[in-house]
Amino acid sequence: MLSWILIILIFICLGVIGLVFFRKIPQLRVIDVSTLPKERERQVKEQIILSKLQRSSGAKLMRVTRASAGLVNFLSKQGRRAVQKLYRIEQYYQKLKRSSQEGIHHYSEETIRQRIETAMDLIRQEEFIPAEKIFIDIISHNPKSIQGYESLGNMYLASGQLDQARETLMFALRISPDDASVNISLAEVEIKRGNVKQALPYAKKAIEKRPKNPRYLDYYIEISLQTGSLKDARAGIQTLKEVNPENKKISEFEERLEEKKAEYISKTSSDQDKSSQVG
Repeated sequence: MLSWILIILIFICLGVIGLVFFRKIPQLRVIDVSTLPKERERQVKEQIILSKLQRSSGAKLMRVTRASAGLVNFLSKQGRRAVQKLYRIEQYYQKLKRSSQEGIHHYSEETIRQRIETAMDLIRQEEFIPAEKIFIDIISHNPKSIQGYESLGNMYLASGQLDQARETLMFALRISPDDASVNISLAEVEIKRGNVKQALPYAKKAIEKRPKNPRYLDYYIEISLQTGSLKDARAGIQTLKEVNPENKKISEFEERLEEKKAEYISKTSSDQDKSSQVG
């Protein structure tokens, strides 16, 4: 008898969760943020703003179907949480819809600047959570705000959340592939992730767009030397000489370049000797 009661309670809880979820789907579909293509719009909504909600919801709902002695309490707690999350998602999209209909969906450039300054002050105090909320608010009102995405990505980088940093900055890059600042930020992320080779194309792109930026040149040369890309390192050092001939790091870079060249020549000679012995 008890097993039948448990089974009935399971189906009731699953039915409530399913009913709430499917009732909300049509409301989500009617939201139309026309400022971005569909694929980008989905990523704004799902990958960045709602990612934390989505990561856990799937696994939790799957565990609902596992019968156990404490299943009723588990279902009750998880059911309430799932409904609360669905409600929060719906509230967010309804806010977007109302703002768009009322003609106040977009923040002005001045408002964005002021809010980013406020968030940056919070980051300097290591108050990352309230800063994150400000950046997400900017993005939700201005889906094409490169500043909003880049600032959020750099905040994740500063707080050590490297996966989130890369995800957010990659989205910014899809909106503006030639943005030098976003490219150099991605280079920094890849360096922190230990992927120095993956950082080089981003640094190279940044230099193509802003060849006279000393900071970008510094990154470009450093990454080129670390990856053994001697041609890129040489080109970067030459440009740095032209842009900032008094830069004290030039001699250090040149010395390291000569060391890398010597290592390359030595390795090449050794490989040739081995090949001749085998032959």
